[in-house]
Amino acid sequence: MSSYCFGITVRLLGAAAFGVWASAATPGGNPEIQPSPGGSARPNVLFLMTDQQRFDGMSVHGGQARTPHLDRLARGGADLHGYFSAAPVCVPSRCSLFTGRYGHSHGVLENDARLAAFEPHLFKVFKQAGYRLGYVGKNHLLETNEFANFDFVAGHEWERPVGERAAFKAFARERSERLRTLGSWASSAWYDLDEKLSDAYVNRARAIEFLDQAPARQPFFLCVSFIEPHVPHIAPRKFEAQYPLDRIQLPAVQPGVLDDRAPRYKIKQAVQRSLEASDTDRRRYLAVYFSMISWVDENVGAILDALEARGLRGRTIVVFTSDHGDFGFDYGMCKKDLVMPDVLMRVPFLISWPGRLAPRVVVDTLVEEVDVAPTLYELCGLDAPYGVQGRSFAPLLRGETNRHKPAIHGEICYPWMRNPYRSTESFLEAWREAQTVPGHPLRFTAPYNVPGEYSKMLRTREWKYIWYAGGFEELYDLRADPREETNLASRPAHRKTLDDLRLQLFQWQIDSQDPISPRNQKEISRAFSAWK
Repeated sequence: MSSYCFGITVRLLGAAAFGVWASAATPGGNPEIQPSPGGSARPNVLFLMTDQQRFDGMSVHGGQARTPHLDRLARGGADLHGYFSAAPVCVPSRCSLFTGRYGHSHGVLENDARLAAFEPHLFKVFKQAGYRLGYVGKNHLLETNEFANFDFVAGHEWERPVGERAAFKAFARERSERLRTLGSWASSAWYDLDEKLSDAYVNRARAIEFLDQAPARQPFFLCVSFIEPHVPHIAPRKFEAQYPLDRIQLPAVQPGVLDDRAPRYKIKQAVQRSLEASDTDRRRYLAVYFSMISWVDENVGAILDALEARGLRGRTIVVFTSDHGDFGFDYGMCKKDLVMPDVLMRVPFLISWPGRLAPRVVVDTLVEEVDVAPTLYELCGLDAPYGVQGRSFAPLLRGETNRHKPAIHGEICYPWMRNPYRSTESFLEAWREAQTVPGHPLRFTAPYNVPGEYSKMLRTREWKYIWYAGGFEELYDLRADPREETNLASRPAHRKTLDDLRLQLFQWQIDSQDPISPRNQKEISRAFSAWK
């Protein structure tokens, strides 16, 4: 058994009776986390996140997007270059991020569901510890009724747009419709509307409003969730001059790069109509994508300035990350898909706590999305609830070690999911038929949404292995091929490596089975008496 798997086992066996909590139990056998009597001594947490921002979507990471405020945050804290999402789409990723649990444990493996009500997560734990909770912006995590547990809920997703805001949302809908009719690249545009009408600015204003209301003696946990740079790709006109199309660099695409991958790649590329995009279209896609990131950066800077102006910065842990990436025309594709190349799985992760965590760039080890929750628990002096499968990287942040994990994992789609289509023609024929057949599984999907394939991934610093339930495999030598362009899975010379990685993936799947059973779900729910 690997040291990683052994660590999980020891932590689970060390929990309280029946393994429900590692903290003290209340009389009568019902475990309970008590609110902290000295809650004001605990640090605040400001959790900032975007949607669909690649690792290189920051200038400090060598990307074309200009992000001076995020760069400043990166230089003043820990910048994890080996951090990876658990899934390539929104909801599964966010569920793993906020629970510290793998997708096959929390049960959300596509965008069709929200986290189950009994699931322990960051917000429950921090509320039980006496924190004031705020949530601003995009959800894609909890059922709506659970937000009644927050002290403050606001932002673009929670406010009915009226007046000029309604005009802004209408513009966004109009640009979104172009994805369906012209191609997945076609929503990109700069707008001349007042930038204060935008979703990013609304989130900024509401976040500052929360900070203005923060009680002096109660710690807070504020999550600000930006929808940008997710489609539709729209940004204030002022950024057009910063990203002239003739200076946008397009990624090189190796001929035949999709030939030896799972069939869904070519189908997705075709139904996105990516090959129909001109170089100008591609450059505009990237230019507006970068503009959206710069617009988020500007609003993040305003929130950080407000934190500083209110004297809160020194006692606030600030986190910045994203849920997954964007193809950005790597492999000749755009947007995202239910596949796991690094351009979708590797995202930024910054964490800053002035005076407590020394600035550093961490490049020599891997970190998983499930490791974030236990890290925040440790930094804030809170016990992690039973069922957490990630491992705290607080020792890494404190400089006590340079190593965290030898491998990270990803997964997408439910075990019953298969893509039955092996060509673009067969998929589009089925999609057209579905529009007139009640009950057809493709009836209400967009023409660019190809059915998913149950898949698993294991990545080390040297190798990446992806398994598809449909009988396909991918193997990449990341030292020689960091862009994942040559699939070695069928090469006899790499048979031993393939077998070894298969075994490691199988071992992880066994060792990380969900320790929470139906028997103790009610006990877990009762443990959070502050959460209704």
